[in-house]
Amino acid sequence: MLNFDPVVRKVRRPDGWTPELQRELIARIAATGTVQSAVWQMGKHATGSEALYKTPSANGFRMSWDAAIIIGRRRNGLDSQPPYTGEVPGIQRRGSKRDLPPEPAPEPVMSDEQKWDLMQAIGAKFLKKVAAERQARLAGQTVAADFYLRQVTFIEVMFDLTATRLGFDTHDVMSKLRRGDHDVTQIASTAFSDWLDAARRKWWTEEGQPERPRHPDVSFLKAHRSVEGKFTTAADEDSTGATTTPARGFTRERWATMKHNEQRAARQWQYGQDAEEQRAYERRAIEEWRARVSTERSDADA
Repeated sequence: MLNFDPVVRKVRRPDGWTPELQRELIARIAATGTVQSAVWQMGKHATGSEALYKTPSANGFRMSWDAAIIIGRRRNGLDSQPPYTGEVPGIQRRGSKRDLPPEPAPEPVMSDEQKWDLMQAIGAKFLKKVAAERQARLAGQTVAADFYLRQVTFIEVMFDLTATRLGFDTHDVMSKLRRGDHDVTQIASTAFSDWLDAARRKWWTEEGQPERPRHPDVSFLKAHRSVEGKFTTAADEDSTGATTTPARGFTRERWATMKHNEQRAARQWQYGQDAEEQRAYERRAIEEWRARVSTERSDADA
């Protein structure tokens, strides 16, 4: 079944359907019984495989495809017939409507593990596209960067639609995301999100980008523990009173003795500091960007 002549592609792409991948696809169809499951396992899309099938010169590929479907469906109990254990039959190409095979049975139900694997694969692809967009943008490849951004947006939408299709009610899932006594809207950070933040900042540094301001302000975070792990919540930065979180630079004891107008003034002082820090960061980022552009132009002229 794998000894067919591979479909010749007019354009060779790094992620294209090479002869090896075409044979892997046929093998996975025979193992799973469905094209969709096969391409998901390979991290590819069904549209690309269907384009191979429709290529006029792909007679051998189509015969192997059809044979793999028959074997895979019987092997996985998707047909009413007993499992197929014989030789792979030769498949006649479709001519008229009476030669068409019966309508395929519904796609098999995916297990929860397969669903999560699929969602993780989409997530990994999303992160790769985010990195590719940033690299293209910094390299001045505006068209490529805009294309990557379009893909990022598409994947964001696909996350929701795919989750819904797989039986995950995204609104219901979000409403049930909790840690301890706090829901997702109250949680400012977790151990894993802190790790992701550190990884992102390391990547920024390696790319020669300016350091980003810390967020959220650690002085306004309250640490918690639960059976699921450590996490923090953000404290109110606007309230005044003896039991509220002090402004930066004030101890709880000192804060408790201050009047409301004094506390408001202290918060305004902190806001002013934060605003100046943000402006300083943006000035530094612009200066570093100008220096990088100037260096690149000098290197290009040389």
